[in-house]
Amino acid sequence: MPGSILGNAVVRVEDPELLVGAGAFVGDLPADGLLHAAFVRSSVAHGRVLSVDVSDARTQPGVVGAFTAADLELPAFHGLAVLNADCARPPLATDKVRFVGEPVAVVVADSAAAAVDAAEAVVVDIEPLPAVVDPEAALADGAPLQFEELGTNLAAGLGARADDALAGADVVVRGRLENQRIAVAPLECDAVAVHPATDGTVTAYVSTQMPHLWRDTVTRLFELDPGQLRVITPHVGGAFGGKAGASAEHLVVVAVARRLGRPVRWVQSRSENLVAMHGRGQVQYGELGLRRDGTITGLRCRIAADAGAYAGFGGALALGPTRSMAQGPYRIPTISYAAAAAMTNTAPVGAFRGAGRPEATALLERLVDLAAFELDIDPVELRRRNLLGADQFPFRTAMGTTYDCGDYQAALDEVVRLAGYDELRRDQAERRSRGDHVQLGIGVSTYVEVTAGGGGSEFGAVEVHTDGTATIRVGTSGHGQGHATSFSMIVADRLGIPMEAIRFVQSDTAVVPRGGGTGGSRSLQIGGNAVGAAADAVLVQARELAAAHLEAAPADI
Repeated sequence: MPGSILGNAVVRVEDPELLVGAGAFVGDLPADGLLHAAFVRSSVAHGRVLSVDVSDARTQPGVVGAFTAADLELPAFHGLAVLNADCARPPLATDKVRFVGEPVAVVVADSAAAAVDAAEAVVVDIEPLPAVVDPEAALADGAPLQFEELGTNLAAGLGARADDALAGADVVVRGRLENQRIAVAPLECDAVAVHPATDGTVTAYVSTQMPHLWRDTVTRLFELDPGQLRVITPHVGGAFGGKAGASAEHLVVVAVARRLGRPVRWVQSRSENLVAMHGRGQVQYGELGLRRDGTITGLRCRIAADAGAYAGFGGALALGPTRSMAQGPYRIPTISYAAAAAMTNTAPVGAFRGAGRPEATALLERLVDLAAFELDIDPVELRRRNLLGADQFPFRTAMGTTYDCGDYQAALDEVVRLAGYDELRRDQAERRSRGDHVQLGIGVSTYVEVTAGGGGSEFGAVEVHTDGTATIRVGTSGHGQGHATSFSMIVADRLGIPMEAIRFVQSDTAVVPRGGGTGGSRSLQIGGNAVGAAADAVLVQARELAAAHLEAAPADI
């Protein structure tokens, strides 16, 4: 195939199925004898569970079962990552509830409506306890404790290595910024359907970013052999970090499906989603030191991260990605950085779009803008004076992060040119001088982004069939990012096979043996390279086979 397909516009291969309504999500999948689960949830943020009575719910029309934590005896677990090993979460609340919306019981019925109706018959007696919903308040003396035995709401933290970051500065600008907690709100809420078989095997259809991690979590908690659980992720209607790992509801559905010996499905309602799937949540104190000429001399950061209940892994983002990206694209000689992840009586915090990295940018860029105002230097010019130079790469930041390459000055110059920045500033000044009712705001931001921060490897395989078509198998799990198109372009470029002749397979643990899933901007970098390497290996084999048939040297093919 002449030239390269890479870098050119192509027709996306994954869209037609969705555009004509042929794509299936977890909530669309049929099953004989399918049962539906509905959860009973806490209406208080913090309280002692005195009793959960499901007896009336069990007598309601269509109900097959109603279960409490005592009925299922499920082990406590952690989410995607462990922030504090002592704060494991029971899938159904046991002695205490620690946030509004925490599941305390589950009802299973022959229709979703019957399950929801019967859930209203469950009687829950909770003794309210004082609650704390703000991370700073949670760290204060005398704050209500989630886990009394720990004596603190501090889930994890790190101290500053240097505390003289502002020494020698002519000017220091300070700010308190709240990167507020947000609801992830994917178009498709959380969903899982678990189909047990009579031989003890289980097939689970789950809306997740990481099917292999989901399998590993479930098999470990239920003491299953990995071969006993097949995980399939059909189309996923958005995730944005909120569908990483197994949730409490997933584990409960697995338990009741195995117990009843029938397929059980749970599809989260929008109301449930809005109180359960959260991200962000940082209170940031920043101080930026500069000389009068605008040269940055140092940065001091103090971060209070909201982990929510049970030390949600999102609290760890302030200790990891936010810290690693604190320097941004600038020359900052010294940085003092400290962070504390606090437990609050709110939904456990997870990841959302960038997972700690945009929080670092928001803090640093706001401080740079404050400095530009204080020093009366144009915001673009102040950034120009402090950007890392193209000759400084590879560069190791004060946080220990290595930047491989870049030309930040050229990137800023080009965006200024394309935006017509100088003309915009003139227009802004004229509007202000005239006192126009419609004013013009101009925002400037520069940032650097880490991708595939966790590193690691990925499964990628390419098989060429006798009819000239090819199949790609990969351990990433795309849900709208365009993986099928991107990976097919790589194979088409390497092997010269038309994209329409390439089949893309993902998100099925029975046919893809391992995978890291999708998250942290890793898929094209790690998965794409794995697919590219597999295609190269196929090309080597093809040359060797052709050489053998043609009685030629492989190098001549």
